[in-house]
Amino acid sequence: MSLTARLLLALMIFERFCVQKGIVHTEIEQFVEYLWQWPAINGPDEFNPWENSRPHLVNYGLGDEIHKEVLSNLEAKGVSEQSFRDIVSGVVEILWGNFWGAPDDDGSFRMLRQVVEAAKVDPLPSITPFKFSRFLDNSGWGQRPTVSDYTFWKACRGYA
Repeated sequence: MSLTARLLLALMIFERFCVQKGIVHTEIEQFVEYLWQWPAINGPDEFNPWENSRPHLVNYGLGDEIHKEVLSNLEAKGVSEQSFRDIVSGVVEILWGNFWGAPDDDGSFRMLRQVVEAAKVDPLPSITPFKFSRFLDNSGWGQRPTVSDYTFWKACRGYA
């Protein structure tokens, strides 16, 4: 699977985790919607404004502290901050760990695995929608999805 497919699969797992645990916060909504924009980004004219508008949870995934309101929400739902950080950082590192260097197949797969293991969601999302987005294409990023591919991927988000 391409880096883009791994990101979206990890993001779907994160969404399911939040739904299954009852974790709701505007920062989570902003994070999810922001990262779902990634497949539609086309070139530096779109990338730079997108990257510069990243929400706090992206920075949290890169090592910043969590906001107190989110932490309170996690505590109220019995979710440890460490498991939440493992999931968020795994999602974030699939992209940010590959933006400014050579695509890291093993590292990005390791981050996806970290998300799967930390989230413990059941059922896991299907990988079938992403089978044509291959790491072998476009230097690890996969072929740019068509509008219908992107629409289909978003429709597969089901929160089971």
